[in-house]
Amino acid sequence: MWAAPSGSPIGTRGWYLANDGQWYRSTDPPAAGFWLSRDGRWYPSEFATEPWHTSRWGLGDVWWGVLAYVVAGIVGATAIALVDRLVTGGVDDEGAIAIAAFVGLNALATIGVIWSATKRKGLGSLRRDFGLTMRWSDPLIGLGLGVAAVIVAGLASYGIDAAFGAEEATSNVPVDELASFSDFAVFFVAVAIVTPVVEELFFRGLLYRSLLKRGRSAPRAIAATTLIFVLPHLPAVDSWPEVVSLFASIGVLGLAFNLACHWTGNRLGAPIVAHFLVNGLATLVLFLS
Repeated sequence: MWAAPSGSPIGTRGWYLANDGQWYRSTDPPAAGFWLSRDGRWYPSEFATEPWHTSRWGLGDVWWGVLAYVVAGIVGATAIALVDRLVTGGVDDEGAIAIAAFVGLNALATIGVIWSATKRKGLGSLRRDFGLTMRWSDPLIGLGLGVAAVIVAGLASYGIDAAFGAEEATSNVPVDELASFSDFAVFFVAVAIVTPVVEELFFRGLLYRSLLKRGRSAPRAIAATTLIFVLPHLPAVDSWPEVVSLFASIGVLGLAFNLACHWTGNRLGAPIVAHFLVNGLATLVLFLS
C-alpha cells in the first residue's frame, strides 16, 4: 500500500513521495491499478470493491471494545450482587433475568465502541464497514455450518469429558434452569438474538477485518479470531479438564462462524444465522430439560 502524501519537492506544491521513492502529483496514481480514496491515499484497485480497507479503525478499537466489555461486566456484576443482597439477603441465585440484564449491558458497551468506530473512523455504516448484511444464500450456509458445528462440538466435548472421566457434560451456560416461560423468553432474546449479532459484529466484523487490514492472510486471521473468540466464553471452571473440553467445543463453533464469514465474502449474515442456531438450541434444550 502506498504511503499517504508526506510532503512535496522543494518549491513545488501538490506532490507527494510514494513508498517507491518517487514523487507523484496528488492526482496521479503511483502505478497502474490504483485508486484514490477519500482519505487522500492511493490503494490497489481491488480495494474499490471493499472500501472498508480504507477506514481508519483497527486493532486499537478492538482493545477499546475489550475494555468496554470488561468495565460493563464489572458494573453489571456489581449491580446484580447489590440487588441480590438487598432483595434476597445475599442468597446466591443468578437467575435468567439477571443474566439477561448482564448480557444487555455488555452488548450496549460493545455496540457503542463499534458504532463509534464506524462513525468517527469509517464509512459511517455497519454494513459497509463490518459486513452487516445478508444475501439469500447466507441463511442456508449459516444453517448448514451451524448444524455441523453443533455436531462436531458436541462430539469433541463428549470425547474429552469421557477421557477425563467427567460425571456430567461440561457447559458454559450461566444458569442451571429456566423455570418459567417468561425466563425462557427473556433469556432467549438476550442469548440467542442479541448476543449473536453483537459478537459477530465484534469478532467477525471489527476484529477479523482489522487483522486483514494489517496484512494477515485469511487463514491466520481466522485462527487468531477463533482463539480470541474462545477466551471470553470460558467461565470460572473448576478443573483443567473442563477448560480443555470448553476450549475444544467453543473453538469448533468459533471456527465454523469464521468460515461462514469467509466463505460468504466477509459478510456477517451467515455467521449470525449459525450463531443464532447454536445459542437458540442451547437455550431451548435448557428450557425443556
